[in-house]
Amino acid sequence: MNDSAPVELPQWADAPYSLIETPKYKEGKTGYTDPYMETASTMCVVHNSLLRGLNSIYVQGPNIQPADYTDFIGYSLCWHSVIHEHHTSEEDQFFPEIEEAVGEKGLLDSNLQQHRSFQSGLDEFSSYLEGLAGKESSFDAAYLNGIIASFAPALCDHLTSEIQSLLALSKYGVKIPIEDLWSKEGKRTVTTMTKFSALPFFFLNLDVTHEDYLWKDWPPVPSPARWAITHCFTLWHQGYWKFASCDRSGAPKPLYAQGPRG
Repeated sequence: MNDSAPVELPQWADAPYSLIETPKYKEGKTGYTDPYMETASTMCVVHNSLLRGLNSIYVQGPNIQPADYTDFIGYSLCWHSVIHEHHTSEEDQFFPEIEEAVGEKGLLDSNLQQHRSFQSGLDEFSSYLEGLAGKESSFDAAYLNGIIASFAPALCDHLTSEIQSLLALSKYGVKIPIEDLWSKEGKRTVTTMTKFSALPFFFLNLDVTHEDYLWKDWPPVPSPARWAITHCFTLWHQGYWKFASCDRSGAPKPLYAQGPRG
């Protein structure tokens, strides 16, 4: 019998807001499945990057020292930029393209309504952080986490249910060129996402080891481009990226401020 106390592992970025199991991994698939499962699963990979980013903010905020406030505020605003740009592109391009293919306007309105359910919280999040410009020393992590807690349940519900709504589109079969539309959306996102803030934030919270390395080659970005994003684009705002959940190769790393820093 082992009477030793259990080892407490340091908090990482997979909590408090749970990551989402991809449909493909849930079914034990490793090869190509079908257009809808591939699309829904890789959308899930995007959502998990957003969740790791949010968790990395929530967990580390209370532990950072004043010297890091400015960088942490900037890092947190990068998360807001990623989610804002992601949802804007969905609303303006991806969802309308799906509806046009089906010939049913409003087909994905439930997703838009979900976006609205946490929009005021996102606005409060960005307004608070942007309002600290020039007075970063007054940053209050508990206040920021209170804002996060106010919108996170609705956000998490949406990030999960959107995966199911994409899977449900499979009833339309070849009527929707879903993979082509999703590929187009991905290329549009990578080329238009804010290059020195949102884009590196996304890739530095994209865990290549997740689900037994199933997604290590996603998104299908050429290796030189991925290297440039994680090694060159990060030269701007260098202080931000110490808060990221993954290193430049995409492997999980210990959070910079996972506990009180003295």
